[in-house]
Amino acid sequence: MGQWLILDNKLDDIWYGAAFSIATLFVLITSPFLGAWSDKIGKRMPFIKWTTYSLIFFLALMSLVAFSDFAMLTKAMIILGLFVIVQYLYQVNLIFDNSLLEEVSDESNRGKISGIGEIFNSFGWLLATVVLLPFASGAITFFGESGRLQVLFPAFVISTVLALPLLIWFKEVKFKQKIVSGKSESVYRKTVDGIKYLIHEDKNAGIFLLSFALISDIILTINLYFAVVADSLYHVDDVTKSIAFVVTMASTMIFDYVFGKLADVFGNKKMIMLACFILIIIASVFFLSSSLLSLYLVAIFGGAGIGGYYVVTRSMMIKLAPPDKLGEYFGFYSTFQRFASILAPLIWGGITLYLRDSGELKYRIAGMTMVGLLIIGTFVLSKVKEKC
Repeated sequence: MGQWLILDNKLDDIWYGAAFSIATLFVLITSPFLGAWSDKIGKRMPFIKWTTYSLIFFLALMSLVAFSDFAMLTKAMIILGLFVIVQYLYQVNLIFDNSLLEEVSDESNRGKISGIGEIFNSFGWLLATVVLLPFASGAITFFGESGRLQVLFPAFVISTVLALPLLIWFKEVKFKQKIVSGKSESVYRKTVDGIKYLIHEDKNAGIFLLSFALISDIILTINLYFAVVADSLYHVDDVTKSIAFVVTMASTMIFDYVFGKLADVFGNKKMIMLACFILIIIASVFFLSSSLLSLYLVAIFGGAGIGGYYVVTRSMMIKLAPPDKLGEYFGFYSTFQRFASILAPLIWGGITLYLRDSGELKYRIAGMTMVGLLIIGTFVLSKVKEKC
C-alpha cells in the first residue's frame, strides 16, 4: 500500500502516515471502552467475530476499487479511506486476540504459548509475501492495472480462509464471568475508573504501558515505511525487498519461540530490555547504511528484536494486570500501543515533507529521530518493576 501510494503515485509520505494516524486515533478513543465492555459481558469472541467479518467485507471492497476504472487520484483517495477503516478494525481485533492468551495458557507456559502465537503470525506475513510477490511484480494480473495494487484481491482471499478456523471452531472455556448489565454508561464509568486507577494506584503498569507506547510506536512506524526507505537508501527492487522481508519473518518466527522460552526462565523484563537494545542498534544500522549486506543484517536481527519484544510484552501485560480487569488492561495495552502512533507517522511525514527535496537525507533524519524515541522508551522501561 505504502509503495503504491508513495513510489507509484508520487504522494508525500505524510498521506500514508496520516491515514494510519486517523485509524489509530479511533482505536485510542474506543479500545478501552470495548475492552471494559468485553469484561462486563464475560466474552471476547463476539468482538473478534464482528471485527473479522467487517475486515473481510472492507478488504473485498478495496479489491473492487482496485479493479475499477476510476481515475488514479480518485482511486487512491477511496483506497486510503478504506485503509483507515481496515486498519481500525484490525487494531481493535488485536485487543481481543491478545486477551485470549490467558484462555490458552497458564503461568508456567505463557511465554512459550505467546511465542508460538507470534510464530504463526510471522508465518502469515511470510506466506503473504511469497504468495503476493508475483502479483506485485506484475507477473500475474487479474483485472485492470498491473502491479502492486493487484495484491489486494489475493490478500482478501487468503485472510478470509485463514480467519475461518478461529471463527468456526474456537470456543471460550475459562472466562466465565457474567454481568447482566452491559449499558454503555456503565462501561464508560468502569473505563474512566480504570484510567484513574492506572494513573494514581497502579503506576508500575502505567510506566510499562508508557514505554510500550513509545517503543511499539517506533516499530510500527519503521515497518510502515520499511519498503519505501529500502527503495530510497538501498536502491533495491521489489524482489530484493521481499527477500529481506521473508528473512525478517523467518528470524521473527525463530526468536518468537526463543524469547518466549527464555522469558519463562529469566523473567519478562530482562528479555524485553534485550529486545530493545537489539532494536536500537539494528535501526541505527538501517538508517545510516546503504549496503545490501547491512540490509540483510537488519532483516535478521530486526526480526529477532521485533519477535522477542512483542512476545514478551504480551506475557508481561498479563502478569501486571489484575485478573478481573484483564480485558480492560488489554484495552489500555492496545490504546497505549497506538497512542504515540498518532504522532510518530505524522512526525515522520512532517520531516520528510519539510525535507522533500533533500533526497536520501530526509529518510536518514526521520529514521534517526525514531531511534532517539526508541532510546527514550527503553529508558522508561528500565523503571518498571516486574511482579513475581
